[in-house]
Order: sequence, then structure tokens, then C-alpha cells
Amino acid sequence: MSSGSLLAQRCGALLPPLALMLLALLGCNRGLWTPDEPREAEISREMALSPGVIPTLNGARFIEKPPLYYWTVAAVFRLTGGASVFGARAVSVAASLATLALLVAWGSVAHSRAAGWLSALMLASSVQFLVSGHWVLIDPLLMLCTTLAAYAVWELLARRDRSALRIVLYGSLVLALWIKGLIGPVLIGAGVLAYVLIDRPAHWRRLRPVAGLSVLALAVLLLGVAIWRQGGNAALWEWAWVNHVQRLLNPPGAVGHRQPWLYYGWTLPFAILPWLPPLLEALRPAHWQRLSLEGLPRLSDPARYGALMSAAMLLLLSVSATKRETYLLPVLPLLFLWLGIRSLEWWQDWQLRTLRGIGVLWWLQVMLLCVYALGVPVGAWIWLRAFNLWVFAALLVAAACAVALLYLTAAGKRVRAGVAALVCAVAAAAIVLILAPVLLDGTKDMGPYVRWIGRQLPAAAPVYATGVDETLAAEFPFYTGRAVVAVPPESLHSPSRPEWLVMQDNHDGQAIDLRPDYALIDSRSFGARRSLLLWRAQPHAAP
Repeated sequence: MSSGSLLAQRCGALLPPLALMLLALLGCNRGLWTPDEPREAEISREMALSPGVIPTLNGARFIEKPPLYYWTVAAVFRLTGGASVFGARAVSVAASLATLALLVAWGSVAHSRAAGWLSALMLASSVQFLVSGHWVLIDPLLMLCTTLAAYAVWELLARRDRSALRIVLYGSLVLALWIKGLIGPVLIGAGVLAYVLIDRPAHWRRLRPVAGLSVLALAVLLLGVAIWRQGGNAALWEWAWVNHVQRLLNPPGAVGHRQPWLYYGWTLPFAILPWLPPLLEALRPAHWQRLSLEGLPRLSDPARYGALMSAAMLLLLSVSATKRETYLLPVLPLLFLWLGIRSLEWWQDWQLRTLRGIGVLWWLQVMLLCVYALGVPVGAWIWLRAFNLWVFAALLVAAACAVALLYLTAAGKRVRAGVAALVCAVAAAAIVLILAPVLLDGTKDMGPYVRWIGRQLPAAAPVYATGVDETLAAEFPFYTGRAVVAVPPESLHSPSRPEWLVMQDNHDGQAIDLRPDYALIDSRSFGARRSLLLWRAQPHAAP
């Protein structure tokens, strides 16, 4: 083999990891986007300043989740010299990248190296993973722990009996418990139970379920005792009952994200875009037939394992009254392990066919990828209504990828068309990450305006505000270091009213006009449902 061929092979082997690194790092240079990111970043900042078991937001108890995620981000803040947007985002990015690396290793061991890389590239370019993997959220770290636990289960059932694997399994579940509560261990437990009951693996006793449940029970007890010792009975009740039982059955208030039972029926197809055709192919009845040879133990199919695990986890998520798109993150790696293996088998089968046509399903995939690549830059051009160099460059790249994919498909060059499909998906995902700050920073990032308001206020004074919610209670402490003090509207006309006042108007008819007691200094809108207004008491009416 010539030196040029060897160099080409080595460069080709580097492209998949470079693509994953590119998709992980792009889009990290933006601010904190409402509504979730400011809250998680500020809770972590307060955890770094005053470590404890119970998280706080604006100095008040915020015990929706256990402390491990906030401890992790707080540790990053301390290691990097203080709270920062990039430090807060680094935990989600690192957890997402580690999940992709684990999926590559898992698919390579369970099926083939091509299947591992294909599963990871499909997951990395899917819509929900792309968005949530770059968001300052708890769920990416939870996803890493549940994926590691699911991998340890598969290794124990299919390959080897190792005590180290059991330590990894139950250690990951304990971490998941301390990250987001019982949902992590329960999701994996539901998936494993479904797989064991349906596929009846011969080595299920390797899991040591009694010992594992004892370890998890001890972890729950330790967490409960730690919460009780710091916050008392009220904190323990809020964590155990309100944020577990009530959120499962009847979420309190608007923050509960109550959704209908079939919510994930239309959310999941959107979450895995642009990879709907592989899902349709994987659901064919022929793929569900088990290969068994008389006298030999039943072979373990990793794709079947991923399918059954993700189906049981999705069913459990659907039972809960509280539903969000980000809750799908622990399901997605197992789902794409299944889709990656089946897609590779689908593509290999096509290479053996003598038919000239490439198939309707593949053409559907091509159309989806072309729309996926071109949709964002075209939409950005229409949205901005002006020439923008970033948008124009993204449009050229998307058009080149789409044209190449269409040409190779029409010419029947199946191997190259498959590579072009992955390139198109990665390019489309990169375009989304590059253009998202250009399009959304103005309406999603309140940071620059909050800093400006902080510079107008007297030094060391708190921020007196009306219309305070979790977002406002997080933005000002994180960016300015000032606590937010909620002011009742009825006290704004009294002699003790504050000189400076920040009003959040959610355009729901609740905001009031403070004239003539106050003069409006400045205002800024952040989307259709959020505005910030800075008021100052009139000199003649000053207290």
C-alpha cells in the first residue's frame, strides 16, 4: 500500500473524533439563556460560596434536586477562579462528550467499530442531544451516569462476570440518585427488568439485585438524613414528597410541566431528527426475530438490548405527569445504540443488493438531511432580513453538502452517499450551534442588560424588584453579585419605597405603571413574554 493511501486512511480515522469534538465545543461562547440556565448557574455559584447539602437560590432553599450536580459545577468554579458562564456550561459539555465516547466504545465492543462511531455520530447530530448537551442543565450529567450503568448491565449479562462491573453499575446509580433523585435508578431498573423478563438472559444473577438494592437503599437513607440534618422536617418533606410523589402524580403549579400521557409520542420523533428513517427501518418485524441455536446459550443482541431498555424507560417517563423534552436525555444513548447498529446492518444489506434503485426510505432520509442542513440558514436569513456573513457562509456550506448528497444518491454511489449523509448531518448540527447565538442571544441572554442595570445602582445595594421569578432571582446575583429583594406592588407608593426598582413584565396584565412616583430610566424586551424595566423614584417624591 502506498504512503498516500496510508495517510488517507489515518486522516479518515481522525475525522469521526474530530467531528464529535467540533459538535461538543461549538456554541459554548454564548451567555446564559432563559429560563433554566441562569437558575442552575446561580445555584452552583451559591453552592461554591457556601457549600452544603441543600441548594439555595438567591439565598432561599431550593431543594428540587440533590446537590451533586451543583457540587460539580461549584468545583469547576473554584478551579477556574470564580463563577463563569463557560465554567457552568463545561459540565454539560464534558458529560455529553463522555457519553458519546462511551457509546463509541460500547458499540465497537458489542457489534463493530463502524456501529460504535455511527451510533455516536447519529446521537451527536440529533436535535435534542444537540440542544441539551450544550445547555446548563442537570440532565447531561444524569445521562452519563445512566448510560454507564446500562453499559455495565450489558457487560454483565452478555460478556463477563466482574466485581468491578457491579461497582460501576451501582456506583453510577448512586451518583444518578445524588444528581437528580430516584428517577435515574428507577429508569435503569425499569429498563433492566423489561429486558430480563422479555429476553430471559442466562446470567441475570450476575447483577446481584438484592445487594444492589441494598446499596441504593443505603444511599437514599444517607441523602435523606443529610437533607434532614441541614433543613429539618420541612426540607425532607419537600424533597421526598413534593419533588418525587407530587411531581409524578400531580405536579404543583405551572412549574410542574404537566403534559398528557402521549406527550413523548410527538416529542421523541422531533428529538431524534433527522434520523427518522432508521427508526422506521429498525421497527420492521424482521429485526425482532431472535437467533437461537439448539444446545447453545441464547446470543445477546446489543441492538435489541438498547431497544427494550429505551422502550421501558420511555414508558416510565410517559407514566409521570411531569414531562419535558430534556427528560429524554437518559433514553437517547440507548435508543441510538439500537438505531446505529440497525442502520449499519441496513446499509450493509443495501451494498449486497443488485437492484439499481436505492430505495424510498433512503430518499426520505436524504430529503430530511437536506431540510435539516438548509432550514436553519434559510430561516436565519428570513429572520434577520439583512445580509449577515455568518448566515451566508452557513448557507453555502449547507448547500454544498445537500447537493453532494443528492448527486451521490442519484448516481447510485451508495458507500459515498452514506458518508455524505453523515457529513451533511454533522455540518447541519454545526450550523445550528454557530447560528443559534446570532439569532437568539438578543432574546435569550439577559446578561449584558443585567450588568448594565447593576452599574446604575448604588454600590453594595440589593436589587429591589417586582415580578420576581426564578430567572430574575438568578440573573442579578450571578452577574452582579447583588441579592434580589422582592417588593410588593402595594408598597411602591409608600414613603419607604426603594429609590431604584427593577420591574419584570411578563406581558400578562400584572405589571403596573409607576408614574408619577417613578421615572422610567430604560427598558429592554427579551422575547414576547419578558421585559425588564428600570425605574427611579422622582426627586420631588423621594422618601
